[in-house]
Amino acid sequence: MTPRKGYFSLYELALLSTCGALVFVLKIALKVPIHVPGHSGIFWVIPVILGVGIVKKFGSGTYIGFISGILVSFFGMSGLYMFDFFEYLSMGMTIDIIAFIFAYALDRPSVGFIAGAVGNIVKMVVNFAVQMVFGIPATFILIGIGLASVTHLVFGGLGGIFAALVLARLARAGVIPDHGGE
Repeated sequence: MTPRKGYFSLYELALLSTCGALVFVLKIALKVPIHVPGHSGIFWVIPVILGVGIVKKFGSGTYIGFISGILVSFFGMSGLYMFDFFEYLSMGMTIDIIAFIFAYALDRPSVGFIAGAVGNIVKMVVNFAVQMVFGIPATFILIGIGLASVTHLVFGGLGGIFAALVLARLARAGVIPDHGGE
């Protein structure tokens, strides 16, 4: 009897789990007190995009989002506790979809910007949706969403560009296979 081969190899699962844990660690360790919504997206989109860009399989971003969401929820890093899970899971799913649409060409800065920006904005939207479920008045949310969406786009996009540059450098150095955007 031959063992059943899984979708992700053990190496890929270890890499993706490490990226998910790194999102959690970056959320804790890099507290930049600039008081601008979405500024942490410049840091935490990098491991997600790197993991998806290295593994290049649909579902890798979702797995990273799942791991980071479980860790953030378990340790209660914000006021939403277990509902933080949905923010990170949706962000990972979004980056999965963006990577698939662009044929996993995440080593291109333009694609990295799009993946990081959209992932960060989706995380923000899910955060606002959860807050609305808990009874925060919609007018407060709508007032705050304008500036927040712009800053989430900018910081997430910058993180995506950094991740794309790292992926391109790793491919040129031969550390990861270069699929040429395939």
